[in-house]
This record gives sequence, structure tokens and C-alpha cells, in this order.
Amino acid sequence: MKTPLFVILFVLVGSKFLFAQKVGEYPSLPSKVLTEYQPTSPTEASAKFSAKRANKFLDSLDADRLKEASLPYDSPEKAIWTNVPPRGEQGGVRLGDLNEKQLKLACDLLAAVLSPQGYSKAFGIPLADDLLLRNGERRPGFGAEDYWLAIFGDPSPTDPWALQFDGHHLAINLAFQGDAMTMSPTFIGTQPRGFELDGETMEPMQGKDAAALTLFRTLDKGQKKEATMGRKRSNLKAGAGKDGFVPKAEGITAKDFNEKQREALMNVIRLYVEDLPPPFAERRMKELASEADQIKFAWWGPAEDGGDYSYRIQGPSLIIEFAGQDLGGDPHDHLHSIYRDPTNEYGARLGEK
Repeated sequence: MKTPLFVILFVLVGSKFLFAQKVGEYPSLPSKVLTEYQPTSPTEASAKFSAKRANKFLDSLDADRLKEASLPYDSPEKAIWTNVPPRGEQGGVRLGDLNEKQLKLACDLLAAVLSPQGYSKAFGIPLADDLLLRNGERRPGFGAEDYWLAIFGDPSPTDPWALQFDGHHLAINLAFQGDAMTMSPTFIGTQPRGFELDGETMEPMQGKDAAALTLFRTLDKGQKKEATMGRKRSNLKAGAGKDGFVPKAEGITAKDFNEKQREALMNVIRLYVEDLPPPFAERRMKELASEADQIKFAWWGPAEDGGDYSYRIQGPSLIIEFAGQDLGGDPHDHLHSIYRDPTNEYGARLGEK
């Protein structure tokens, strides 16, 4: 499978942007590897291949790092993730404590368990985080070196295991069992919004706001009124620290959407679900399509290009939220989102037949 043009462009843009910031240097070794290294392309999207890459990464670690990276499948550390830095001493091996070979194997692993779209976030968001460092100096909780990778259980093509990659503005929780896979909960954020070079912007969360605005604009006047919950942007209700919490479903139900509106709804959902490798994403999208009549869409804020708005999409097995943040001064340059399947957090129902 060839590396997508988007990923290649993002790597090149990220590289030039960091060099422009401090010529000839990177803030950290993880910054250098995430920027320059193109992971070995996965030969297949399967439980067997993902487990193989996970074990290869684990085999590269010495005893101390292995103890940090490899945790019991039922470890409570799974639920201890946060986007608020510094994150503390939760489980997992810190990217800043890995050597170059180990970092490359970590990238190969992430590229195997995520789609190209998902991997572009996994390396792009830590690189964006580098730009929050003060004059390139160490700032606990910020930058690519302060992201952690943990594996729960023994990676296997048949038995359950899990992976967590998290740090400031990113918490990807993947669970595997045979040919079943889930990524709930997953928090995706970014600050700044993107990398600017020669008038071109590369954005880790590109499209998540615009696609929802497109959906809102397909609604007629009465539907817009039903979908709108407030004149001002809201915030995430089911973010970090909210495992098990299901917000009250608000907004307009998709049951009466026409074909164009349903397509627009699914286009928004796809921007989240398709961080999974294709076969797993396709299965999940089919599941959500069967629940479409019960999915609700809620909107807060002005429905205009560049508007300061937020939204929630919620169904029986889905919570998606998106909102800008005031910290930093510009909510368009500091974005948060969450994807959850409240029925399958950390792979709770993967073993069901």
C-alpha cells in the first residue's frame, strides 16, 4: 500500500516548518523521527499483522522500558488519560525515553493499527504540540517527547489486547480481539490548528468543522431550529474523565433526514470512524448506518464560515463532539473532539458473538 500524498505532504511541511523555527535542529528526537520517518507500509489490515508489529516493538525494549510499555489487559491505567498537561506518571513508555530504532518501530505499529487518515493525526498532533514549546525549551506535558505508548495484554491474532497512544491533545484507545476492533474512547485535539508554509495549511483535524457546517446547511428552516441548542458554542460533555457518562441526547433526529442530509451526516461521522483501518472502519460505518434513525445532531453557535460553533452527534452506540477552546485566545486555533462508543468502551463488547 503506497503512502498517501496527504501524509507525504504533511511530513514535508512539518519538516520545513520545524526547520524554519530553529534551523538544523528539532525540539526532540521524537520530533525528528515523527517528521522525517515514513513508516513501513502495512502489507495488510488484520489482527495478525497488528499483533506482529506490536510484538516487534515490544521486543525492541530493554527490561525497564518493557515494564513501562507492557501492562496487564485489565490494568486500570487504560482509563487514566487526560488532555490536560502535565499528565503525570500514568502507565506507558514515554516517546522521549525511546531511541531512534524504537521510535521507528512505534511509528510502524501506529501505521498498522490506524488508517493513513488516523496515522496523520498520530504524528501530526504531537508535531503541532511542539509549536507550544517556549523558545524550543522543555515544557513538561508539551511536545512530541511527552506522548506515551502502552500495550495492554499480549498482542495476539485471536486473544484480546489493547493499545493506548496518548499525550496532550491526543488519546487513542484501541482494543482488539480476533477480527474485531474498536477505538473508543478517542480524544483528538490540536493547537495550533495547522502548519503554515507558502500559503498552504496542513491541518491534523482538517474538515471536522466544515463537514458539520455543510450538514447544518442542508437542513431546512424548521430543522435548523430543532437542531440548534444555543447561540454560543458549547464544550465537550463526554471528554477526558467522563468514561461511562452519556449526555442527554439533544437536537434533531436523523429519522426524517432526506438522502442528501443522511449523506452529509455520514460524511461527518466518517471523519472520525475512518481513523480505523479500512475493513474495521467499513464494518463500523455499516453498524452506524443501521442506527441512523436514532442518531441525533445538535448544534451550538453561529452557522457561518469561520463561525465559533460546536456540535454533537449521538446515537445508541455513538457520541461525537467537537468544540473550539478559549485557552490561547482563538477558539479556531485550539480544537477538541471526542469519539466514543458508549457500548464498547475499551473493547467491552468485542467478545460478543
